[in-house]
Amino acid sequence: MRKHFVGVITKKVSNCRNCANSDCGKEFTPRVYNAIYCSAECRKIITNRKVLQRYYDKKARLNSTRTCETKECSTILSRYNQEDICECCKRERYVQRLVGWGWNEKEVRRSTE
Repeated sequence: MRKHFVGVITKKVSNCRNCANSDCGKEFTPRVYNAIYCSAECRKIITNRKVLQRYYDKKARLNSTRTCETKECSTILSRYNQEDICECCKRERYVQRLVGWGWNEKEVRRSTE
């Protein structure tokens, strides 16, 4: 890309990047500003890997007994709960965050119930 500054022409130095596919690792010059893969094949490999990982995560969630990950809670999570913590613990985290921001704890607890 060329930029014109009062008669002076400067050429933008192209930035070389490494491919985001850890198996590839090639250095490439991106054609667009947000390119992270060197080719469509690398992008396809990573996309398929992510799809497969989501499939196995969902399968593990549906076929196993999971408990809330907070230390003081031992609630058994539903197979439909996608998070790793229960709703009570999630609500408590939300309240503590708002209190940390300066909200009144009594009013926050009353509005979240």
